[in-house]
Amino acid sequence: MKTLITEPTGLTDLRRRLLLKRSLLLAGAACLPAVTLRAAAAEDVLLGGGRFRRSASAPMEYVVAEVRPDSAQVRTIRTDFFPHGFAFSPQRKSLAYCFEKIGNGAAVIDLERMEVVRSIRPAGQRQFYGHGVCTRDNRYLFSTETSPDGKGAIGVRDPQTLEYLGDFPTYGDNPHECRLIENDRVLMVTNGGGTAASGIPGALCYIDVHSRQLLHKAEMPDARFNTGHLYPLAEDRAVVVSAPRLGLDATHTGAVSVFTGTGTLAVMTRPAEVVNNMYGEALSIEVLPERDLFIVTHPTPGMLSFWSISQLSYRGHLMVENVRGVVVAADRKRVWVSCGHQADIRALNPETLTLTDRVAVQGSFITGSHLINTALI
Repeated sequence: MKTLITEPTGLTDLRRRLLLKRSLLLAGAACLPAVTLRAAAAEDVLLGGGRFRRSASAPMEYVVAEVRPDSAQVRTIRTDFFPHGFAFSPQRKSLAYCFEKIGNGAAVIDLERMEVVRSIRPAGQRQFYGHGVCTRDNRYLFSTETSPDGKGAIGVRDPQTLEYLGDFPTYGDNPHECRLIENDRVLMVTNGGGTAASGIPGALCYIDVHSRQLLHKAEMPDARFNTGHLYPLAEDRAVVVSAPRLGLDATHTGAVSVFTGTGTLAVMTRPAEVVNNMYGEALSIEVLPERDLFIVTHPTPGMLSFWSISQLSYRGHLMVENVRGVVVAADRKRVWVSCGHQADIRALNPETLTLTDRVAVQGSFITGSHLINTALI
């Protein structure tokens, strides 16, 4: 039996709008972005990175896994690094870019041919930090990268030729996830920060893509936490999840926080029995605006936490062994989660917030942080 190994536990009118926002709560479900349900939902095809050993003495193997949960079909593409985050070509959805978290590995993969097409290398002495994104005009591929001293940069490449075009700062240390918003005019970046002793906190940064200038920086006010993954909400707001600060291990807690449009990040502190159980990293996020719901995974305690978007309040939690990735199904009637020590795929009912008894896919190979549903790209 294979042994699966889980990933160890980133000036303008926008500035004026951010500074004018004074509410500490979201405006409510009516202000959330509308979700258009498709007449006939496409088949869910889940993508994620994985690593495993065929035996205790065997070398580590790395893959991109493609999983069809309704038919339990699993296919893999072998890679020479552990894939973390993915970006997709706006011109051809079967062409994806995947990145290693803190390493030199990145590649272009063809999901039709199920093979690696080309490798990508970071510039100079930098390392990739796990995420990237393509502009919708297919002119630029952005990736989060870090220098040996931790200083963050956004590497800029031509997504078609992979020519390196330069970089711009992330305005922080150890950047991780990046997302384009405002019709690709603004790049959101999470900077993990340094150690507590460094005095460099984690922060969510909004960067003007054209001028490459910082628009707003929402710092993490609690020195115990970094800033990791993010999910944009309406009106420049966001959900941010955190691992323990650099230098702290999984015996310390992570966090769930929100950016309300101004000031610093607001860390969830209630209920205490839930937030005090968030050991290790708070990992992946999924948002269902139509249900006023966002979901966060916590692998170390084995927990899914559920939160109201409009009230920024706790809605419940569920204990699920080694839960990692989470993504909504194309029909939006289910949410897929990767969990268990064999990386099984199970379905969550978003209405009842319960898991179905049946395991959709056993041993999916997706042991990494994320589930991507390519039916929604």
